[in-house]
Amino acid sequence: MHPWLRALQHDLVKRALWPARDVVASGEQDVEALRRGLTELCDAEGRPITAERLFERMRAAAPCPARACDAFAASLHAAVASLDSSWPAPLQAVLALEDAFSALVRSLEK
Repeated sequence: MHPWLRALQHDLVKRALWPARDVVASGEQDVEALRRGLTELCDAEGRPITAERLFERMRAAAPCPARACDAFAASLHAAVASLDSSWPAPLQAVLALEDAFSALVRSLEK
């Protein structure tokens, strides 16, 4: 996997998906856990940052085509926007980030 994709997966995607998978496993409707996974991340210097802002920063070095990055950014925005929606929309939107990340990976394989 390209180092940029590995960093994105580690710094953003896993941080969002772990709470979502925990919510699935527990059967709870914990929107706050999902919110933390998207809004309480750290940048490379350890400062607080949101997932959307982190992706904006990381995107500058993206090896992926712009269209693929746009699609990932749209999925990320949809996940954040869904946090104020009724259940299960927030969970579904956060889990959709896995597919969006896979599409980014595939965009480099073409």
